Amino acid sequence: MAKCLSEKQLNDYREQGFLSPLNGISAGHAEKIRNEIENFERDTGLSIEVDLNFKTHLYFTLLVALAQNPMILDAVEDVIGPDILVFASNFWIKGPKDQKYVSWHQDSAYFGLQPHEEVTAWIALTDSNRSNGCMRVIPGSHLEKARQHVETFHEKNLLARGQSIKDIEESHAVDLELTAGQFSLHNERTIHGSLANQSDRPRIGYALFFIPTYVRSTIGRRGAWLVRGEDRYGHWDVDPTPAGDRDPEIFKYMQECYARYVSASVNQEATGVHK
Repeated sequence: MAKCLSEKQLNDYREQGFLSPLNGISAGHAEKIRNEIENFERDTGLSIEVDLNFKTHLYFTLLVALAQNPMILDAVEDVIGPDILVFASNFWIKGPKDQKYVSWHQDSAYFGLQPHEEVTAWIALTDSNRSNGCMRVIPGSHLEKARQHVETFHEKNLLARGQSIKDIEESHAVDLELTAGQFSLHNERTIHGSLANQSDRPRIGYALFFIPTYVRSTIGRRGAWLVRGEDRYGHWDVDPTPAGDRDPEIFKYMQECYARYVSASVNQEATGVHK
């Protein structure tokens, strides 16, 4: 029996590959997280996007709690089951009129997971709409074959390799507009991207990447964190437990994980039929 999603919502997710909007945290809670990352950047001179671009849920207690938020996990559980790992997370930030964008892509091309049952919870920390570059998806694309990606490494592309799918019929795209605190879900095979921020306000989102415990890594053994249920498979190492905010050992671990993720030795998944 579903915890929070209706049968219609579950059918929509299965058929369309996404679900939005869903209520997650309050606008005030979203503001607290924004303040936390602004304080970090001011205190350290580092960039949350560049220097903490992987597994950021391990580095701040507010994000540790967010990864365990019942409103989010209940929806995730309805989609992938009760035993849940989070293997990565990161921020998606577009400043006012800064022209950063995300090209059309499938997360599955580089995530290195099998089977393809990862679900991303994309949490809006500011309002996210068409004018400031909200996420866009191609409905039903998760049911089609895997697509070839061209690696552009474009400086304005927020993706690590600027990976891009060509020849997308954009008239089919759906804008996932969210208010601060709301979130969306999408399958790792769902084609998605976002346009540049044309507004005078920032657009900040935070993505948590969840998998059921039976999913394996296809690019070597990696770490993940059990956030609900039990792990009866042992396919993943256990991520280290942070000692508190800004743990230097966690910082080192995060950088090592990200370097492995963007390594040239990690090739995109071979194209083929969805499995």
